[in-house]
Amino acid sequence: MSSDTPPVVHDLSAVYQAAKAERSRYARLRQEFTNRFGREPDFFARSPGRVNLIGEHIDYAGFSVLPMALDRDVVIAVARTETGDTTTRIRLANIETHKYPQRTFEYNSYDLVTIDPKVHEWTNYFKCGYKGVLEHLEVKDAVSFDALVDGNVPAGSGLSSSSAFVCCAALATLTANMRTLSKAELTAVAIRAEKYAGVETGGMDQAISIMAHVGSPLLIHFQPELSVSPITFPTTSQKPIFVIANTLVVADKHVTAPTNYNLRVVETRIAAALLSKCLRLKREALTLKDVYDQYATQSGCVGKGREILMSLSEILNQHLKQQPYTREEIAENLDISVDMMLQKYVGNVIIRTDHFELYKRAKHVFEEACRVFQFRDICDEKLPHTGNVLEDLGKVMDASQKSCRELYNCSCPEIDELTSIARASGAYGSRLTGAGWGGGTVSLVAEDDVADFIRDLKEKYYLKKWPEWRGNAEKEAKLDDYVFASKPSGGAAVLELGL
Repeated sequence: MSSDTPPVVHDLSAVYQAAKAERSRYARLRQEFTNRFGREPDFFARSPGRVNLIGEHIDYAGFSVLPMALDRDVVIAVARTETGDTTTRIRLANIETHKYPQRTFEYNSYDLVTIDPKVHEWTNYFKCGYKGVLEHLEVKDAVSFDALVDGNVPAGSGLSSSSAFVCCAALATLTANMRTLSKAELTAVAIRAEKYAGVETGGMDQAISIMAHVGSPLLIHFQPELSVSPITFPTTSQKPIFVIANTLVVADKHVTAPTNYNLRVVETRIAAALLSKCLRLKREALTLKDVYDQYATQSGCVGKGREILMSLSEILNQHLKQQPYTREEIAENLDISVDMMLQKYVGNVIIRTDHFELYKRAKHVFEEACRVFQFRDICDEKLPHTGNVLEDLGKVMDASQKSCRELYNCSCPEIDELTSIARASGAYGSRLTGAGWGGGTVSLVAEDDVADFIRDLKEKYYLKKWPEWRGNAEKEAKLDDYVFASKPSGGAAVLELGL
């Protein structure tokens, strides 16, 4: 587990590979903060978005994932204040005032701050990070502060803008209150805290946003404890570059969670319980990773990760029916009442469904977990692979997209179209990234081909769907926010800048 703390830096080049371009952004944020609050900020906190390269919807099942942090991030300018009384007050503003109006809220000793997950309010994400830190540290004398938010991670694009916001808010609150936590502790706080917004998160988004290494994707493990391993791409004639493209179908997992994200979490839990009984495991597994661990131990195959995962994928054919289960069928198979089943496996998680796709969800999870190991082994140049790194990685990404579409049902027509265009335009592989149901795609492209590839996507997807954008300087400029290449960024940091 990482014991080092998020860095405090005094120069943008310590965080950004393109520091010159960021300097004007931070200067504008500082000036805007001064205009609104009458003083300069004490510090800035930043936390990046992420693109998941492989390992979709398996973090909450306990399996390892392989994302990289983007150079797009959330930045919060902060200044401590005095209220003149015993009240602890936070004034929170956003650089985009017309979309996100300024709010004021107060700390209270009962629940620290009120968050209503049923109300889609932009400040909820900040409040999650705020509450998470104060709750974890049991702070009784929290300070007042003003905060101004600026983010360039496209919202609803599958690049984890909400988790970046929660992580950044947690770091800002921590720093304003002059406390410290290790990166691993702060990650754990952020994972718990985002659940206050009504979503069951798995931990990948928070882990990469806080613990990322400049220049490397990370293999993130959640068991037996949170840990990360940098991944290095082997030297090839063509350097691998990842291009992110936004479908412009907004995928807000906090809004659609009851029928999409949260439901998948519950389905994997129930699948784990049924498999525990079918495989006669010593105890009921809490997650599909727990099924994997117990099965590996009982079969004497510990250490044979990919073989065990594929074996479990085949075993599903014997023990789970391929059609959806009703609540009554699940309860009958587990020898409990429907009410007990809902209490035990759904609990306070908000879902809306009468049927549960257990076979398809479990099959995706086991096979996607195997693809994470394949991706890692290709990068480590371990057999079996063909020797063409880009082609091999691309095949793994394409297989992931197929599974997300057919087994996890988290793709959508626009994602299918965009990934198809990407492959036809020269991508070695292309898949959805993030929760799906809209949002973004990630494509593997040779470095020399990136400019032509991006040009093709703009022409064949965006300008074809929205021909009225052609010739409109403002609309065409926005295309650079919709499709872009990104290098692996560093993680969360505090910046004390002179500018």
